[in-house]
Amino acid sequence: MSWRGFLGAFAAVFLVVVSSSFGYGLFLLTQGREGGPDVDEAGAALPTLDVPALLARGRGHMEKGEVEQGILAYRRVLAATPSAVEALFGLAEGERLAGREAVAGEEYERVLRADPRHAPALLRVAHLYAGRQETWADAGDRYRRYLELKPADAEARLGLARVLAWSGRAAEAVALYSDGAVQALFTPQDRRDHALALLEAGRPAEAEPLLAALSAEAPQDVDLQRARAGVFAARQEWDTAVPMYREVLQHRPDDPHANLAYGQGLMALRDYRGAVGPLSRAASRLPSHADAHLAYARTLRTVGDLKAAEREFERAMALIRDQPETAREYADLLMERRSYGKAEDWYRRALSGGIRDERLLLGLGGALSAGGKPREALPFLEEAYRRQPSDRLALDLARLYRRLGQNERALQLLATVQGSKRGAR
Repeated sequence: MSWRGFLGAFAAVFLVVVSSSFGYGLFLLTQGREGGPDVDEAGAALPTLDVPALLARGRGHMEKGEVEQGILAYRRVLAATPSAVEALFGLAEGERLAGREAVAGEEYERVLRADPRHAPALLRVAHLYAGRQETWADAGDRYRRYLELKPADAEARLGLARVLAWSGRAAEAVALYSDGAVQALFTPQDRRDHALALLEAGRPAEAEPLLAALSAEAPQDVDLQRARAGVFAARQEWDTAVPMYREVLQHRPDDPHANLAYGQGLMALRDYRGAVGPLSRAASRLPSHADAHLAYARTLRTVGDLKAAEREFERAMALIRDQPETAREYADLLMERRSYGKAEDWYRRALSGGIRDERLLLGLGGALSAGGKPREALPFLEEAYRRQPSDRLALDLARLYRRLGQNERALQLLATVQGSKRGAR
């Protein structure tokens, strides 16, 4: 065959194939319009999810420990029905079992938004929140909501008691700890928390035997020892408390509160020099604790270090409000230091605070007289003498009269003193 013939045959075959293809395409298009679904109008057909079967599959995976497969099944359900409570709870459980507690907490909260009375979710999220200090308040709220639904659940009441005790709400915790059903579930830590909560709630008589038993079981527990010492200190039983505080400080020499209590105990036992060291440590480590500075100041005054005592009193008075007795005490120290102007100021503060006894009248009158204000001092000393006359005060008042040029009144007082002396003979 010549090349011209070959080209003619190839062209003929090519035209037949192209024509057939276009014809078949036209046939399919016609058939689709007549009998097939209209894709543009109806959309693609989606298979219907079997939700009960998926939920069952999720439960099955979880029971077998196949957590991630279970989570996937529950997510498929939620993709179709976002408010399915069982799927929400199953997903939360899966996240918890997978160790993703923060995510689990969020998922449990989704359950509660869908069903606020879902008891298992309330209990689970309460347990999760109880594990972190920053969410203790949320844990307490969820425990309470759960117990409204399940009031007989002693384990949940114990969980709430723990959170309350850790949060410093001792009285509320004690009320729950005192339940017999709750106590039956106590761990050693719960017994300890109960005893300390009793102490914080102001019930030391109940706390002390529990603390004694716990200390016998765990003598190395310094906190228990300090708590026991606090019971005896509150009862002013310093002979017992002081040795216990001394033992605590052997383990924790820098504990400021133990140093403060120990120093106060030594003061009560009149070991003032021994109290200086622990009270100095307490005051330096508790700069905003007025009682620490005040106890240290009093000890310094007692041992004769008046300059240091004045410094500590100043620090204490900067932290104290509305304590006229302490203001007078500071004024008395200032008189010893011959700081008459400052003493006058603090005596007047005590006076404005409601104190007006002979001691204050004498102190204020003495400060005014020594500070060069005899005329202002006179009415205070006269009132003190009227309230409680004495030869010593009569002599002081007679001297003041003479300073003010009232010699006749001075002589009258001196005659009174002479008469009392002759009568005494």
